[in-house]
Parts: sequence; C-alpha cells; structure tokens
Amino acid sequence: MDKTNNFRAKNVGSNRDQFYENPDQASDTGTVFSEELRDAHHHRADLRKILDDLELLFSMLADSFNKKYPVPKKTALVLTFALLYLISPVDIIPDIIPLLGFADDVAVLAFAFSLIKDDLENYRAWKTSY
Repeated sequence: MDKTNNFRAKNVGSNRDQFYENPDQASDTGTVFSEELRDAHHHRADLRKILDDLELLFSMLADSFNKKYPVPKKTALVLTFALLYLISPVDIIPDIIPLLGFADDVAVLAFAFSLIKDDLENYRAWKTSY
C-alpha cells in the first residue's frame, strides 16, 4: 500500500469557521508555543542589529581617523567614557564574579549605544549617500 494513502484526508474548508472566530490562530492543532520560542526570531534579529551597529561604529571611527567623517563630540565623549569604564579595574560589579561581573559592562555598552544611536543613523545616511 502506498504511504500517501495512509494519511487521513481532511476537508480543506473545515477550519475556515474556526479562523473567522479567531484569526490569530492559524491552525486548529491547539499547539501553544512558549514565549521563548515565539521570541527566538526577535532575539536573533536583535543580535544581528547589535552586530550591524558595531560594524557601523567601527566604520564611522575608521572614516573619522581617515578624516572623511567628523565624529560628533557627544559620540566621542560617550565612547571614551564607555571604553574607560570597560578597561578600568574599578567596576560596580567586579569582573571576577562569573557572568555577573560582565553584566555591568554590557549595561554600560547598551547605555552608550542608546546615547549614540542617532549619530550612528546620521552616519549611516551619510555613508549611503557618499
């Protein structure tokens, strides 16, 4: 017997009424995915955005050193203070503590990126027009 004949045929329009009742539910399987599984795509997208922003930042710094693009003073100050905090042996949470020791470093970097994101977007616009 052919394997394709072993499945149960279902009327195509059978879940049309269920879809009209709840259009957010795409299937009638009743499978509920966990919050982490549904947000996994967003985590990958967030990581990709962070890597793109880092690449853009290094490109902006390289263009600044080559005298092609003037880095705003606010961005230079924020990056200087963030780098000084990262290399400083004095931290809010010592780096000796596993994982927690780097949490404050990551928080400082995230805060620094939130302060310079407009300057990065201005640089992105400049670079695409250049």
